Amino acid sequence: MTDDLAAPYLPVSAYLDAGPERAPALEGDARADVAVVGGGLTGLSTALALRRRGSDVVVLEREFCGFGASGRNAGHLTPTIGKDLPTLLLMYGEERTAAIVRFADHCVHRTEHLIAELGLDCDYAPSGNVLAVVHPKQEKRLRRAAEVATRVGANVRFLEPDDMRARGLPPAFLCGALEGAGGTLDPGKLVLGLRRAVLAAGVRIHESTRVTGVATTPSPVVRTEQGAVRAERVVVATNAWTREIGAPGAKILPLYVTLFETAPLDEAALTQLGGWPNREGVYTAHEMLESYRLTARRTIVGGSKVPRYVWGGRPTGHRGPNASVQTVVARAFRDRFPALAGTPIARFWGGWIAMTLNFLPSIGPLDADHRLWHALGYNGHGVAQATAVGEILADRMLGRDNAWARIFPNPAPTLPPEPFLWLTARALLTMFGAIDRVTDRRIRARRG
Repeated sequence: MTDDLAAPYLPVSAYLDAGPERAPALEGDARADVAVVGGGLTGLSTALALRRRGSDVVVLEREFCGFGASGRNAGHLTPTIGKDLPTLLLMYGEERTAAIVRFADHCVHRTEHLIAELGLDCDYAPSGNVLAVVHPKQEKRLRRAAEVATRVGANVRFLEPDDMRARGLPPAFLCGALEGAGGTLDPGKLVLGLRRAVLAAGVRIHESTRVTGVATTPSPVVRTEQGAVRAERVVVATNAWTREIGAPGAKILPLYVTLFETAPLDEAALTQLGGWPNREGVYTAHEMLESYRLTARRTIVGGSKVPRYVWGGRPTGHRGPNASVQTVVARAFRDRFPALAGTPIARFWGGWIAMTLNFLPSIGPLDADHRLWHALGYNGHGVAQATAVGEILADRMLGRDNAWARIFPNPAPTLPPEPFLWLTARALLTMFGAIDRVTDRRIRARRG
């Protein structure tokens, strides 16, 4: 058994080192039709869509484009949305749940179209993702979710144990629900490719430019440490970092998630796992899921499992290694892949995701004059949604009809202030963690 905690903890991720050569920081004042705050998938896709519609756009990014969740995530392009489909059905009824499901599928297909249109070489494998049972007690609930998915028109089908083995999926995953849309990719290559397309389209990007505040009266202005941008409209696309600049930060709960990547697997190791020929992404049916995928470079990327919340929900100064969390994440990997006992974890990293109270993204205007716009809160499933939301925002901002925008007519609910938010987050994380620990103990006992 290797010493998993000996693996380095990366400053960004396994996909990005120092990032690209940075675009010049903002110096002094500037003007634009639209100022976009945040250079991740949301900000870049919105900037590209607006530019294609004739708008003069400036993107302001505190680090480099892709520094946040867009360049750190596990790499699953998935139509997963909401806490789960039975909960969506209970909360919203069949008609709206079906519309939300169609939106999630649209986001995947729109991202696939953009990858093809822009020629983005991001190692995309369109093999779907599997929500997998790792203990028999999870099967009944997952079958129910698959039944609801069929009822509301989702592209989901249940995989029996023989189906899982026929697909060459690792044996720890007993059965599961296959999302037919989507697959896995390299998120670093995706976001940097989108950045290149945005620059080529004529959008001005200012990196190393920290936004200190956004005002809309008497006219929209984005203030930074080096200057300001005056614009007709402002888009807040900062996801988990939104609390750093104010509104609409109270709508999201930032959670820090830890990921890892193994050393490359040889043929013998792959054979022991069943081959995994299609490279389906897998996440487990825990309360706080584990995710795993086989990359194009024959490594396994995985993690999640133990998200962390910090007081005040402000990411700055609260990121980095945590030995107890890394131990839990590594043990989960070893439990799911006992045949890889000799394969070391090569690196860890982490990043912030943004959760909302209703587990749905928050999209649209924030003021009566429609000067301040936002899109954020993807609840850990943002690769597809963040990439596709740019066209939706661009159409709405320019007064054009977009049917997808009508699915989310209102921003996400506002979360309670501290200390209630900290107490609630800790209570929920503790409860879900306790449930998962019981499940994991049963898995180990069953295996033993």
